[in-house]
This record gives sequence, C-alpha cells and structure tokens, in this order.
Amino acid sequence: MVVPTSASSETATTASTPASAPTDTSSRGRRYGGADPDERRARRRSALVAGGLEVFGTEGYARASVKSICEQAGLTQRYFYESFSDRADLLVAVYDDCVRHARKATLAAAAEFLDGEADLGDVEAGIEPTRIPEAARATLGAFMHALADDSRRARVMLVEVVGVSPEIERVRMRAIHDWADLVLTLARGNRPPTSKQRLASVGLVGAVTQLMVDWYVAGQGESDIAREPLDDVLDVCVELFVAAHGRLLT
Repeated sequence: MVVPTSASSETATTASTPASAPTDTSSRGRRYGGADPDERRARRRSALVAGGLEVFGTEGYARASVKSICEQAGLTQRYFYESFSDRADLLVAVYDDCVRHARKATLAAAAEFLDGEADLGDVEAGIEPTRIPEAARATLGAFMHALADDSRRARVMLVEVVGVSPEIERVRMRAIHDWADLVLTLARGNRPPTSKQRLASVGLVGAVTQLMVDWYVAGQGESDIAREPLDDVLDVCVELFVAAHGRLLT
C-alpha cells in the first residue's frame, strides 16, 4: 500500500497520461485553502519531488513509473506533467534536491573554519592550514552522513543517476565540478587555482564519491562485498584531503 508523501486537494483516482499539462484556467487567481494557483502548483511540485525521492530511492529509477510516483505524492497523473516532462526530468529535480541537502550540511560544518564568512565569495585565503585536518574531518563527515543517514538520498546521488542519459550525465558532471570548486574555495579562498589544482580537486571529489559508492553498494543484500565502517571511509578521505592540501592545493 502506497502512503502519500503529502496531502493534496487534488488527490483522486489515477487518470491516464494527458497530451499536455493542465492550465488551471478555471481557477486562475482564486485562492483555495489560503493558497493561490502558483502556491498550489509549487506545493504539487514539492510533493512530486518528495514522491520521486521515495520511489527512486527505494525501488530505483528503472522500476519507477509516473503512476507510482503520483500515488506516493497523493496526486493524479495529470498533475505530474504540470511540472515535469517525464521521469528523467523529475530524476534531475530529485538529484538536485539531494545535492542541495548534502551541500547545506557540508557548508554548515565548514562555517566555523571560515572566520564567520557567510558568503563563500568573501573567503579570501581559505581555511587556515593548521586547521585543515580538523576541517576536512568535519566537512567530509557532514557530507557522508547527509547520505548515510538517508539511504534514499545515497541511492539517488550515488547510483540511480549514473548512466541514465547524456543529458543527466552532464548534470552529474556539473555537480562534480561544483563540489570541486567548493574544495578549492575552502582550501584557497578566492585565489585563482592552477590547472593542476583544479584537476586535484576533481580527483578528490571523484575519490570520495567512489568510496561512498563502494560503501553503499557493499551494504546491499545482493552484494558479496563486505561493507567497511563509515568511520574508516572518513579516515581515508581525510588523509587524502590533508595530503593533497599540503602537496597540491596551497
């Protein structure tokens, strides 16, 4: 039995896939339940993203259907196409939401090492070198637990988006380079990096990602690989970051 992720006044029996999204012209400008049409559309979109996280994160993208996602969201299928063109479009939205969640946790952990600078653009010199081991452990730990504490987010970020389509691969690669930019900012502030420093940051992100993929997959029932403790994964990643900072990033 599917439990909807949110209640909605649009909940009803499942309808067939429409040729186009509903325009809601009959109620344009009217408020229902204290919400205008734009607010209701935003709520429906949020419900679909939450439903997508649940279905993609538990059943997997390949087994997901628009029908199952809408049932999880508590919406009829016609409202799916109001916000998304297809399942892949929703997968990108769910992935982006997972990335934002992990980045928020990472930045919160990094804040105490940045002299109170709330805007990364204001970070001039990066984290004090003597604090790099401590900062690496705090920020990497926050990132890892953002995934480990919710296996649905781990599955979406580490497994389900990989190899779906060239378009989604570009989204994934952009996220990898955004993480690499964050590594450089925390290490160097606003000083322009060299080509080797940029490559090193991408390599570090790749190493962390692959170690987390290995950790996640090893914990699944069909895997014959033993799962290593997450603390051990963190220790290895901290050593990699500290070594790279001393040799390549400063």
